[in-house]
Amino acid sequence: MWGLAVPTDYQKIRDENIARYGWDTAVLDLLGQLYSERTHFLFELIQNAEDAGATGLAFELFDDRLEVRHDGRPFTGADVRGVCGVGQSGKSGDLTQIGKFGIGFKSVYAYTRTPRVYSAGEHFRIENYVRPFLVPPLDEAATGTLFVFPFDHDTVSPAVCAQEISSALNALAPGIVLFLTNIGRLRVRGAGVADAVIERASVTGSGSGPGAPRRVLLSKGRARREEWLVWDRQVAGLGDRLARIEIAFRVEAGRIVASARSPLTVFFPTEKETFLGFLIQGPYRTTPARDNIPEHDPSNAALVRATAALLTDVLRELRDDGLLTVEVLTTLPLEVARFQPGSMFRPLFDAVRAALAADPLIPVAGLGDGAGGGFGAGGGFAAAGELKLAQDADLRELLTADQLGALYSAGHPVRFAADGITEHLTPVLWRYLREEIGLEEVTPEGVVSRVSRAFLQAQPDEWITRFYAFLFLHSALWRASRSADGQPGPARTKPVIRLEDGSHVAPFDAQDRPAVYLPGPAASSLPTVRRAIADSPAARPFLDALDLAQPDVIAEVLQVILPRYRDLDLGELDLAQHDADLECVVRALDEAAAGPRAELLEQLQETNFLIGENAATGEQRLMRPPRLYQRSKDLETYFDGNPDAWFAGDAYGPWLVQLRGMGVRSDVEVRARTPDPLGYVQIIVDFGRNERGLDGFDPDAQIDGLDYALRHPGHARSEYVWNVLLAPNRRLVAGVVERSVLQSYSDSHLDHAGSAIAAAAEGEAWLPGRDETFRRPGDLSLDDLPPTYTRDEGLAQALHMLQPVVAEAARQLGIAPEVLWGLSTHPDLVALIERELAVRSAARGG
Repeated sequence: MWGLAVPTDYQKIRDENIARYGWDTAVLDLLGQLYSERTHFLFELIQNAEDAGATGLAFELFDDRLEVRHDGRPFTGADVRGVCGVGQSGKSGDLTQIGKFGIGFKSVYAYTRTPRVYSAGEHFRIENYVRPFLVPPLDEAATGTLFVFPFDHDTVSPAVCAQEISSALNALAPGIVLFLTNIGRLRVRGAGVADAVIERASVTGSGSGPGAPRRVLLSKGRARREEWLVWDRQVAGLGDRLARIEIAFRVEAGRIVASARSPLTVFFPTEKETFLGFLIQGPYRTTPARDNIPEHDPSNAALVRATAALLTDVLRELRDDGLLTVEVLTTLPLEVARFQPGSMFRPLFDAVRAALAADPLIPVAGLGDGAGGGFGAGGGFAAAGELKLAQDADLRELLTADQLGALYSAGHPVRFAADGITEHLTPVLWRYLREEIGLEEVTPEGVVSRVSRAFLQAQPDEWITRFYAFLFLHSALWRASRSADGQPGPARTKPVIRLEDGSHVAPFDAQDRPAVYLPGPAASSLPTVRRAIADSPAARPFLDALDLAQPDVIAEVLQVILPRYRDLDLGELDLAQHDADLECVVRALDEAAAGPRAELLEQLQETNFLIGENAATGEQRLMRPPRLYQRSKDLETYFDGNPDAWFAGDAYGPWLVQLRGMGVRSDVEVRARTPDPLGYVQIIVDFGRNERGLDGFDPDAQIDGLDYALRHPGHARSEYVWNVLLAPNRRLVAGVVERSVLQSYSDSHLDHAGSAIAAAAEGEAWLPGRDETFRRPGDLSLDDLPPTYTRDEGLAQALHMLQPVVAEAARQLGIAPEVLWGLSTHPDLVALIERELAVRSAARGG
């Protein structure tokens, strides 16, 4: 029975302490100033009760004193010596118990000079910090231990004592008992203190790992309730006993959340911030005031390393139990600036980084992925090498794991990290995963740059529809360039458009012109978007935003028909298809407005589209329309035998008018510069040298096929050349060239010149004489030409033909030249006229 116990010999302890510390204990006054907060002694009292194995503890405040009771182990003689000593206690060698140096209890001297202790047979007061004196036992039946702290400090009034302690007691939070193993009930009451009970209930969990956590429920009355998951591990090698380290995660509404504060805990919070979102606890060595932790203390370093190992195991257990959420990841040591190499908690940073990089511990995107609520991670977990970060949520909705793996040529499925991991919602975690773990960020631009024709063609229509909806939301991917030197969106030249046949092409060509069309009411040979996709309300906004149009006949000619003839040989030509193509081209020319018609003609005239037949050999080949002539009697006469001349095929008979519209010529081509309104033909315009032809004269003019025709004359051909080609173009045969060093021609001089046409015509024998042999123009006069030749004095002069004698005689005689030419062909008439003249002459003489 405690009532029969014999008190310790207090006199002996006093004598020993006087011998040890002397009579003057003023220096020990500093013991009451150990902590920055005087009320810190409350934590020391709680710890003393915990060390004594108490399950219940009560603080009761009076105006003149504080009483503290607990039901733990009664005081022993060793405890008396410890509480009355400095640097000694009954806890020697036990790192799991605070107050090893007997200093912790001395913090009560911030408010009292004569604390009293009642515990079983021990009942004493302490004076001068180290001198116990016997006091009468309590009248009541004593159970447990009672501390009484009179407010008799000579510098702190009882009122101040009561006010400060009442505030501290009211502020005690449920977490004060989180890491205790014995105390399950702590009561506070008294003057200025709200009567409250802090309770702790601990239940060992049923997790999957060997170190299943304790589920600790804390409460303070009905208003404040907390739930924690606590893992612990015994660590050997730090003293005579095993040291216990602990990790605690806060739980709210069934999910783990970040703790608002995370000081390092040595049974109670210290002033050492860990910068974690959870609590870590262990028997770390502290300064005597417990306000600082020696970072490089070997024992402390070993505890941190052990805690790092425990943390990686905890992460795996959380994963296996479906508790490892995005918010859990945000509680981890993520900011390298706070966990620099060599700092106290760097091992935690390194261990987490290694675990996340190697183990499947990162929640992945999926239904109920744990980002927003609940315990689960419905998408599962993956290691860093199997994950990407999605810049936008719609990327996670668009791409499956197989598609993402294919885009990045991973050789295996690649998944997105959980929806809750974003640059905006979890910026620190996002940056950590990118920079420390090496997760690559997937952007809309990156996806478009990686999609290939093979990848797109492998996707179903439903996915292509969603892809178009995705593209529509990111206009920068397909928008046209806004300036001459700007870059268009990459999707404009990627094969993102699915055609009706399932193939894929880019929406625009290299010149940024539309290369595809929306499906029209009728089928078309043009590349058109697959109708099932184009009709989808989800895909249509993107297609409309590209400003695609329905096919028209002009587009069909430009993009389908004419390209078909590039590098096509006549032997490969399908004549039935050719007839259909020709009809389509004709219809396009009839329907086109001025601008599109000009483009169509330009392309048509550069394409070997029509069948041509050589005028000399009869060979047939595909030719450009401007290189062909329509067959006519005159042109056949003129070009007959000319290997450089080609006629449009005879089968084009019904299309003669339309062929001329395509550039097929019905007349021999005369090539010459066009004179200006004053008749000048600019020949040379250069510094110090200016030349121009007068009255439309172009010395470089040419007539197609003329050289061949002149070298191979025939009566019909020569007459055609004279009457049809040269006479109407007499101004191109010879003329006047004005030359000057000044562009104003103010000091010009004039030279008569002949053109290339004149040179060819004068050099060949091609005009028929009276004997029907072909002569050079210089050997004949107009009078020598057949009467069917147009009498053109200017042309004859330009070709330097002889002056006609009959014409001169007719001028002098006043007789029409035709009469003289007629007489030359009727000798009988000449004889008749001569006889008549003779008769008349004789009559005048008689």
